[in-house]
Amino acid sequence: PEFLDAFRGWEFHENDSDNAGTAVKHKRKRPMVHVHCFGEKAKGPEETARVERQVRERCETALGYEGCLSSSSDTEYRVRVVRDVGPRKNMLCVSFRLPLEVGGVEKLAITNDACGSAAVVTSNGKRDRTETKAATEDAVSNSPKRSKES
Repeated sequence: PEFLDAFRGWEFHENDSDNAGTAVKHKRKRPMVHVHCFGEKAKGPEETARVERQVRERCETALGYEGCLSSSSDTEYRVRVVRDVGPRKNMLCVSFRLPLEVGGVEKLAITNDACGSAAVVTSNGKRDRTETKAATEDAVSNSPKRSKES
């Protein structure tokens, strides 16, 4: 669910009419999102509720709006087990309608500098995460090399 940050600042479009051609007000087109992730295998109803809560919180954090999936019933939020992948782990599918709240969340932009390293920057210029691929490549290329001695 960490890639759900791509939906931050999503632009929702108003419907002009429904299928019958009559005007519909304040209804917005919202995509259905399906996200696959891994979670603990639950042994009982209490553990199932805990695992589902943890997955929901991970999705909400990535979307950038805490409580957006639990606060409204129109998100159609549900979690299902896709398959058993290990003794203590399941693959899960989380499905929900994209909440309207994420439309007001600030988008993240990826920028590259002259050295080739990338950074995720918000629209106000604040850096959230950085990748130092160029710095890592420089460190490897400048490291001392061992020579074979016979």
